[in-house]
Amino acid sequence: MTTFLGRHSEAEDHLADLDAQGLDVRVVTAGTDKESVLDGFATGLELPTWFGRNWDALLDALRDLDAARGRTGIALVWDHTLALRDGDRATYRTVLDVLEQVEDEREDLWVTVINR
Repeated sequence: MTTFLGRHSEAEDHLADLDAQGLDVRVVTAGTDKESVLDGFATGLELPTWFGRNWDALLDALRDLDAARGRTGIALVWDHTLALRDGDRATYRTVLDVLEQVEDEREDLWVTVINR
């Protein structure tokens, strides 16, 4: 189940809690449009060179994402999403759909979205 935090939440405390649980915390900064969002995932998650910068490629890359050695799972944090949510609602919704689909498929992935 995706966790949503607002701009006035204690996001840093949440991230620290995820780390303390033994999760590999990966933070991806949202962009303002589809291209910058996909670039943000490619950079933030250090996706492989085959990443095609489209929604299907993002879905495949997230399905293949491995936790760092010694970690029990992945906490994927999509941060600073407010500008995208307000400016490009379709892209924001598509990313949420992708993240929720992968989270439903994987038992070792937890998603947090921070709207700030």
